[in-house]
Amino acid sequence: MRAGRGGVTALAGLVAVVLLGMSSCGLLNSGGDDDGAATDGAPLGQIGFPDVKVDTGCGATGSTDEADLAADRKVARCAPDAPTALPLAQPVTLKVGVRGRTEDLAPILLADHFEQFKAENLTVEITEYDSAAELYDALETGAVDVVAGDLDGPFFDAVFRTGTGAGPRVVLGGPIAAHAQDTKTPQTGLWLRTDLLDEPDNFIDLEDIKQPVAVQDSIADVVTYPIDFVLQQDDISLNEVQTSTTSGEEAAKMLLSEELSGAWLTDPWWREVVDSDLQIELVATLPVSESLGGVVFAPRLLDPQRDRIAGLAFARAVVRTINTYLGQDYQEDDDVVDALVEVTGETKDDIVHTPAWVFDWELRLDTTSRIQEGMILLGGVVYEDDLPEPRLVDRTIYKEVVAQADQ
Repeated sequence: MRAGRGGVTALAGLVAVVLLGMSSCGLLNSGGDDDGAATDGAPLGQIGFPDVKVDTGCGATGSTDEADLAADRKVARCAPDAPTALPLAQPVTLKVGVRGRTEDLAPILLADHFEQFKAENLTVEITEYDSAAELYDALETGAVDVVAGDLDGPFFDAVFRTGTGAGPRVVLGGPIAAHAQDTKTPQTGLWLRTDLLDEPDNFIDLEDIKQPVAVQDSIADVVTYPIDFVLQQDDISLNEVQTSTTSGEEAAKMLLSEELSGAWLTDPWWREVVDSDLQIELVATLPVSESLGGVVFAPRLLDPQRDRIAGLAFARAVVRTINTYLGQDYQEDDDVVDALVEVTGETKDDIVHTPAWVFDWELRLDTTSRIQEGMILLGGVVYEDDLPEPRLVDRTIYKEVVAQADQ
């Protein structure tokens, strides 16, 4: 979930370009407005929030059709404080690995801050790692029990290495861009010097431009599939685009000094280029409707004979945090904003003047299949045949948690 401030891969910026022409791939649905305007019940953008009909528990709004990829769909929501905590009989400590303490990880960071983990008799220790490879190495060695972040190549490789046996699984969804596909709303995305292109949406020119596009990671990144798809529409591939490994604050500075042709700029760094005298435009955002990140559990947290009860407790705390503090536009709640300032180290100004995320604990159908296609094509994973979704995804954790809320 490096979709948050300071951590998204630069290559993800081409995702929204894909959305303009990939309805056959399930990334767009005709349910969304063409101009990206908010629909009823969607104060932050296209994605909406249900009108929760229950005072406690989840009811009908606690689950959705995971195959629904409509741009104006409503995410699952329960009543505040649901599901109720079910404290473990004995205290348990779980170690969580992340790439950074960014706002896109708010459900976990705030669950810790507001003592939702403590309510489950859990102690959660959060450790930052420099790369996805280090994160999943830590998961495989047992140094961490949970990983929260983008579903990059090292996740898929870790599952592949387990053979057909039980490996790690993604069990909870992640953040969704509230204004996805709306390039008129300044936000995290690909900011490009369109004066360098013959046409603003003709990316074939990137092949010959000397100034690179700033990237952070590699072809093992979560969005290699949609990136290469869109480049191939102009008869080039990802391997033919000049890139650099600059990101964040430095990328914004280099874009303004004309050392780059473009950069994926996360919150709040895109604010540095909005009013530039250069022709720097937002040309792509994150995908509509689905998250490219999630929460991954080590096998023991899925096994009823081992520590599944602790995994359920962790998930309960995260889902309850979303419903209680992040249910709709959390930027309107001063207590939540102040807590985010404390847990992320960001300024209040940066938080309230960048679009809020929409948090979805559910997992859209076949997202992992779409991610793998690009990685396999570019050699971003160590295998050649895609892994089936059941080896990668376990939806039983959040389904059991939501069901517990209504018991």
